[in-house]
Amino acid sequence: MPNGRTFLRSLETKAKMLASSARATFEANEALCSWLLDPLARWAEAAYGDRVFDDAAKGYARYCLSVWKSQQVYEQAGRYTPEKMPDLISEVYEDEGYMVPYMWAAILIYPFWPSMVNHLAMYRDDFLKVLLPGANVLELACGHGVLSLLAAETRPDIQVKGFDISPPATAVANRLLAVSGHGDRVTFEVKDALKLNLTESRATYQGIIAAMLAEHLEDPSPLFKVLAHHLADDGFVFFSTALESAQRDHTYEFHHESELVKMAEEAGLRVTRLVCDAGIPVPGGRFLPRALGMVLRRR
Repeated sequence: MPNGRTFLRSLETKAKMLASSARATFEANEALCSWLLDPLARWAEAAYGDRVFDDAAKGYARYCLSVWKSQQVYEQAGRYTPEKMPDLISEVYEDEGYMVPYMWAAILIYPFWPSMVNHLAMYRDDFLKVLLPGANVLELACGHGVLSLLAAETRPDIQVKGFDISPPATAVANRLLAVSGHGDRVTFEVKDALKLNLTESRATYQGIIAAMLAEHLEDPSPLFKVLAHHLADDGFVFFSTALESAQRDHTYEFHHESELVKMAEEAGLRVTRLVCDAGIPVPGGRFLPRALGMVLRRR
């Protein structure tokens, strides 16, 4: 039966330049990283067959190269240079050839990037483990669906609903869901996370996940309003985003961690935990790419 190291073995043959750094991060945090990668390996093989590990390695390599190139362009331009949103929707979020490799990379960065691994610990220990018994959980921009599936795997008492704007990403999530054994408690649907009706009943969810979403929005302020409206009084939000980290579809440019704290507070939320770790900067560059994660509650 495959386990998390199967992904590493594929990196060593299909993405050799990235394999040593990924292995170092994994081995420094093996129990935590295996918490994600072991079930993912089972689901991925059951859903896609043995070749999925090589496909995931190739997608991860393509993604890392794209991130590095985007960061270099960012340094030269001095600002983000995203494509227009209609083009991003049609050429990225609705393009299966782009999104499926992107989805594998988007989950593998958690156990393989030093800037992301602490997010995984916070998600498990400061979000999932503290949710109330029987919690209803909502994931906005669920993408590959793995965070929702891990929630169901870790907490067999909760129900999880995931929305994403991308049909190809949602198809990946549903394919993994079908073999996960959690089909009775998890659903994934194509829906724009910011079009949830704020006139509907408030305080519906004891847990909300909004991971690596805000940087993809032209204006992230409405996202915090959605979170505050739908979060139960005794609930928790797991929130994360990228700062000074350029990618093709990163639209909103955060420079300061305080920007996120202020947006959350203005929406009626408070930060109970925050981590922010740096990625690899362009040598001599002006910008420091970081990954920020927060756990939020109502004020």
